[in-house]
Amino acid sequence: MDKHKISFILCSNNDQYLTECFHYLSQLEIPEGYTIDTLVIPDAVSMAAGYNEGMRASDARIKVYLHQDTFIRHRAFVQDILDIFDSDPAIGMIGMIGARRLCWDGVMWHQRRVGNIYRLDRIKRYEPSNIEVITHGTAEVEVVDGLMMITQYDLPWREDIVTGWDFYDVSQCLEFRRAGYKIVVPGQQSPWYIHDCELPSFWNYEEARKKTIAAYPDFFPAKKSFYFCYSDRIKNKHIAWALVELGYEVRMDTGEVHIENYVERDKDDFAERMKSNRCDYVISFNLSPEIAQACYEEGIPYIAWCYDSPLKELNGWFASYPTTHIFAMDKREMARLAYKKLPHLNYMHLAGNVTMMNGLVISAEDEQIYSHDVSMVGSLYYRDSSQVMAELEDEIIEEELRAFVNDPIGDWRNEVKIYDRLSDAAVNRLVEIKSDARKRFDMDNRYFYETILTRDITHRERVLILSELAKRYDVHLYTTSKENIPDKVHVHGQVDPGTEAPKVYHLSKINLNITLRSIETGIPMRVFDVMSVGGFMLSNYQEELEELFIPDKEIVLFRTLGECIAKVDYYLKHERERRAIAIAGYEKIKKHYNYPQVLQKIISIVDESISRDKAFVNQDDFEKESDLDKKGRDYKGINNSGIGNKVTKNTRSKQDFNREGITGWE
Repeated sequence: MDKHKISFILCSNNDQYLTECFHYLSQLEIPEGYTIDTLVIPDAVSMAAGYNEGMRASDARIKVYLHQDTFIRHRAFVQDILDIFDSDPAIGMIGMIGARRLCWDGVMWHQRRVGNIYRLDRIKRYEPSNIEVITHGTAEVEVVDGLMMITQYDLPWREDIVTGWDFYDVSQCLEFRRAGYKIVVPGQQSPWYIHDCELPSFWNYEEARKKTIAAYPDFFPAKKSFYFCYSDRIKNKHIAWALVELGYEVRMDTGEVHIENYVERDKDDFAERMKSNRCDYVISFNLSPEIAQACYEEGIPYIAWCYDSPLKELNGWFASYPTTHIFAMDKREMARLAYKKLPHLNYMHLAGNVTMMNGLVISAEDEQIYSHDVSMVGSLYYRDSSQVMAELEDEIIEEELRAFVNDPIGDWRNEVKIYDRLSDAAVNRLVEIKSDARKRFDMDNRYFYETILTRDITHRERVLILSELAKRYDVHLYTTSKENIPDKVHVHGQVDPGTEAPKVYHLSKINLNITLRSIETGIPMRVFDVMSVGGFMLSNYQEELEELFIPDKEIVLFRTLGECIAKVDYYLKHERERRAIAIAGYEKIKKHYNYPQVLQKIISIVDESISRDKAFVNQDDFEKESDLDKKGRDYKGINNSGIGNKVTKNTRSKQDFNREGITGWE
């Protein structure tokens, strides 16, 4: 091996490119005591085969594997790569551009790349820049682009794996990493080379990708699979988007399941679909009794990420199954559920889909349609409580209910209470006249009926605020509500949450959030949706908003109606401040509360829970029927034969779950 020799190895099928490449090589400065040579492999059967032929024919310590259409313009190139190799014997390979992390699918440019590049090609103008330019030092990477790969150690190119012209670079980088060598990209004040590439050919690309991944299971472990479920109420695909982005396999349930109701036949249908789509997890927004039951019977972890609060289904028996992993979005609701000792109850705020929103296209027509001073997308939650009042037949209790609804309207100061205000007499009277609504859920009576009344508070609150703002400003409401519409508000129908609502959020100067009063401390999905598309968010105060965002820097909050009006007036007049807050809010969602980041936290929590459960399982107890198994089997006539053999041991007592008794879903 000649330690003072550098060999340039090229596979070539184009004399014009080769001549140009040699011209640039002839201009390089050669350090004293060093020699260079070139080896050309014409018409190689594959890139790996050609490079192996060149490697075996050369006795040079340093080999530069070079595309024929890559022209080295940095005249001090040789000395600089020598300095890099001499600085650390562990560095086995140098590339010009690479990725710090190789994407789960093996495609280098699916991750942000690092290095520098001067390109002459036909696709540059169509490709968004995702290159982190470094100008000094080196950056360690996991993979480099095959346009130039420089090595100081010889490892065979895997022509048994790479039989064509794709993924030879990924394969060789993985071989070097397997051998314990580092791969680096040098800092370049200006690109060291020109890459005059043509439009790429993907003729056998996918086959080569799959073959490469299969050959390196240590770098591409088997992916976990998720079965993502729609429901009869929830249609968005944000979870599925994020799981794919994280590299998981995702199958979509093509049927529908219920969130609020339980139908045995529909549960069985879902179970059959789930079994035919083999999966490691099932996941949905909110908790579906049908999914929870099916997953319990099959022993499959079910992740229910809740965006409603309170979610009545968390008070049903299905929430107690050891296969059900619940993620509630309101910390106060979590505290209220503590006495139930649910095995897998966790807190997790919601998220924004920045990835999907980055593809938002806004036309001139959209700007005319959706550009508003103030807008709100949401329901008015109209409830006619007069009938309930009439049924009370008690003036004192009727007056108490009116005060319960009216007193907190337009006031979000900390001392204002929403819950735990009804007297025992009022609660008992509501139980008498509204027992049918109550019997489906194992909830405290006061909490249950106060939750119903919070919708009346929210309706009156939203009507009041929108009415007051509409007296002064251009206010638009996108809603399905048709009754008790505020005067002077421009009312539109429902907008598609995936295509139209983001345009409203982005183009409105101020987006208004008035949180449903049943949500005590949590943050509704509207806030994340608005901020993920760069919209300015003005919201009523919520405790968790102040925990996740910086008020007046990333979001603007109000505690009273008067404060809301004053802040609308201020930020309509101060565009620069308004835009700065919107941008900062977007950046916070992108960096911390985007779906992939939040979902990865959820999955990690679930995996830790499963591992912890397995560690405490007594195998002898798998053959025994626990209280949980028996109650699940007897619950509303559901036949759960064999469940005890498929789930983790339940060590809690029946009394923990039977505070008031459960009669089942209607």
